[in-house]
Amino acid sequence: MLVLKSTEEDSGLSENGIWQGAKLLKVNNHDICDMLDYRFYSADDHLLLLFEGTDGQMVELELDRDDLLELDLEFEPDKPKGCGNKCIFCFIHQLPKGLRRSLYFKDEDYRLSFQYGNYITLTNLNDNDFARIREQRLSPLYVSVHTTDDALRRGMLGNDRIPSLLPQMRRLIDSGIELHTQIVLCPGWNDGEHLLRTLDDLARLYPGVRSVAVVPVGLTRHRSNLPVLDSVTPGIASTVINALIRFGDDRATEFNNRFVYPADEFFMLAGKEIPPASFYDGFPQIENGVGMVRQLMDTESVEKVKLDRSLRLSIVTGRLMFDLLNKILDEKWDGVENLKYDIIAVDNNLLGESITVSGLLCGQDILDAAERFGSIGDCLIVPPDCLNDDGLFLDDLTLPDLSDKLRCPVIQADYSPADTLNTIQKELAN
Repeated sequence: MLVLKSTEEDSGLSENGIWQGAKLLKVNNHDICDMLDYRFYSADDHLLLLFEGTDGQMVELELDRDDLLELDLEFEPDKPKGCGNKCIFCFIHQLPKGLRRSLYFKDEDYRLSFQYGNYITLTNLNDNDFARIREQRLSPLYVSVHTTDDALRRGMLGNDRIPSLLPQMRRLIDSGIELHTQIVLCPGWNDGEHLLRTLDDLARLYPGVRSVAVVPVGLTRHRSNLPVLDSVTPGIASTVINALIRFGDDRATEFNNRFVYPADEFFMLAGKEIPPASFYDGFPQIENGVGMVRQLMDTESVEKVKLDRSLRLSIVTGRLMFDLLNKILDEKWDGVENLKYDIIAVDNNLLGESITVSGLLCGQDILDAAERFGSIGDCLIVPPDCLNDDGLFLDDLTLPDLSDKLRCPVIQADYSPADTLNTIQKELAN
């Protein structure tokens, strides 16, 4: 069921005894468990909705789909399904204490995989879930594979009771569901021959498995009582890249795409050039950090322009991106007169020095780095990916918090240097 969160005052629902807190039980005699059910079954032209009012009375509402869209019903959010695994590399297990509660929740929910691209392990699906995925055509789904060796996978996921992976994947593919997959590479565990075997197994499922992203394990300094894991070194990163490129080359002719893609972090760790856009075959795993840097590099440069006034910026980023961001901005902003900028590499004291990506920088670490740097200039620019949808850093600080402390505007960058400059000018003009 869904619980009605709010209604428009003039919607007429109250005249039928449907108020805030009423429960939507059925649409066209189909049980409604969540928003996916609601969207799927309310796609018919003629609808019969069964509500349970706050007084316990059953109320039927008959209407057309256009009428339902006009009502714009808002329901309480679905409760996500949790994960019962204890993965040796789980990032949530490596978070320090004292952060907001929501950061410690491990989701394992195929609905979120379909809606938002969250990765799932398929370890908590039952027959009803498989049937629903097939009926509602919940495709594509995003699957964390890590290895196709069942014994090794049980060890990596810390769960001896999980089912065999490949039959589950075949079951989904036979139902018409397309899968994108990822492998979190843990040196000494699922690399080398294990990695090649996994890629071979996944390639046999093509085109049901459309892509494989390989990402390096992230290790924070908060790993007390957790299995010992090694970081991906530059040498390991180079070896992995070479293996994945060879594998992709071998599949490119047969599949008409490379099929397997190393995360950007591998190339930067190894000090290798970021591949051209053609390497990424339409960027199927861009949200997983695969090709994001290339897209940034390929954004348009700002045309020759002279700013109305001199502008000096300070731009923060993670250690990993520092050199490359300097190079990119020197190119993209080369034609802008009256613009000066400094780039500040921020150490991740919250999670540890091995975490060097900008998306995991917290507000306090940015603030500390800016204060140590000294003269910020006209404003401070933070990365586009280190704030959540509520405008919060990992430590719950906000842009206004940083602005108050530094006594200067703090602006979130866009994913394009040209758009970022436009945003800065607009913000500073207000």
